[in-house]
Amino acid sequence: MNKFARLASHLLVLTLGTSTLLGCTRNVTQDQMLAAFRTDQQTNFSGLQGQQAVPGEYIIRRKGAAYLDTPEAFAQKYRIMFIQSIDALAVELFQVSDPSILQQMQADVEYAEPNYLRRATVPQQSGNTQISNYHAQSVRSYSDPTAGANNYIGLVDTGVDTTHPDLQGRLMPGKNMLGTGPVTDDHGHGTYMAGVAVGNNPEQQLTGVAPGSKIIPVKALDSSGTGSDFAIAGGIVWAVEYGAKVVVVSALGAQQGQALGNAIQHATQRGVPVVTPAGNSLDPSAVYPATDRGVIAVNSVDSSGQRLSPFAAQGGNFVSISAVAQGVRSTLPTQPGFALSTMGMTPGYGMLETPGAAAMQVAAAIARIRSTQPTIQLPQLRQALQAASDDMGTPGPDAQFGLGRLNVARLARGGVAAQSVARPYGSYAAPRYPVPYGR
Repeated sequence: MNKFARLASHLLVLTLGTSTLLGCTRNVTQDQMLAAFRTDQQTNFSGLQGQQAVPGEYIIRRKGAAYLDTPEAFAQKYRIMFIQSIDALAVELFQVSDPSILQQMQADVEYAEPNYLRRATVPQQSGNTQISNYHAQSVRSYSDPTAGANNYIGLVDTGVDTTHPDLQGRLMPGKNMLGTGPVTDDHGHGTYMAGVAVGNNPEQQLTGVAPGSKIIPVKALDSSGTGSDFAIAGGIVWAVEYGAKVVVVSALGAQQGQALGNAIQHATQRGVPVVTPAGNSLDPSAVYPATDRGVIAVNSVDSSGQRLSPFAAQGGNFVSISAVAQGVRSTLPTQPGFALSTMGMTPGYGMLETPGAAAMQVAAAIARIRSTQPTIQLPQLRQALQAASDDMGTPGPDAQFGLGRLNVARLARGGVAAQSVARPYGSYAAPRYPVPYGR
């Protein structure tokens, strides 16, 4: 039975007040009535390609006296179904069969918006098998296996292969925002991203930017690389609360989401930057959350390190910085059958041309900066990134390269010092961390 049919069934039970089944009459208690207004979120989006939001799902932020009700009681009032909440953002996800109901609740809500869909774009691969000499040299010239130590990178993506040999000891236990299962990567993008940051194996030509850091994997995207605003926002909040010093999100979409913006604000208010790709030429309209004022948006540079990649974003005043997104060898799921296998990716290792690679390098650079300047604030952090970049394109910051192209060698040469002051959120204490995978 689909969600709408189930909702109709529940409403019939509530209208009658009692139900008669197989000749037996049963009183419906208040708890049972409220429970009837609960359901589960949709977690597989592969059948929603081309759609901008999950059908029938709305993220609602209540206000005033309406917020005093339980979510189930609020759902009962408007004959909708409660799914889940993100308490830190005071938002809730509901199944709404009739959108006209949203008009009736205007006095009780701050906003009600569709549960927008976002996707991690993986362009058609060029077939290039050559390592980016620029990237390899800039990382290897000042290789330090402890770079980024004591810093955690929140990776809100398709999950990670926690059994990969080159990620052992480099992963913290994560969270699956799409269900109760493990953070298994059935797509491949998340595992690739993890290796870009923390991989360190010369034999496999892995040159992670911050091999001393650890990844907090959060699975918010399904096997098609698609996720909803509710899952992504929840993933950002979870990563921040479990100690991430930077969060990277690769999924973008055309619509600006208030709940996702609230999650970004939640992170930045706690001194945690959120890094995303600036977009891609394959879908120029997919630029959010890159355009959010709290985001560090990273454009894609080709393997030469001298020009934008073929799939780079068209640019705009929201582009913060740029980094190489081609010719970077990294980890891939070790078991066959992950989604990227259809694009020629083989288990274990490979090179994936994706805007996410550029974003992850900048996130890893932030982890390196924070390992030596733990109290640095976000304005000074942006200055430090500029000091670690080479000016490209039009002199000074521009709409294509932002502050410039990230040069990892500058991080190790000590050219990123920026004036830092005490963190204003000193009362925010991260919880103790469990032992990393593989230890």
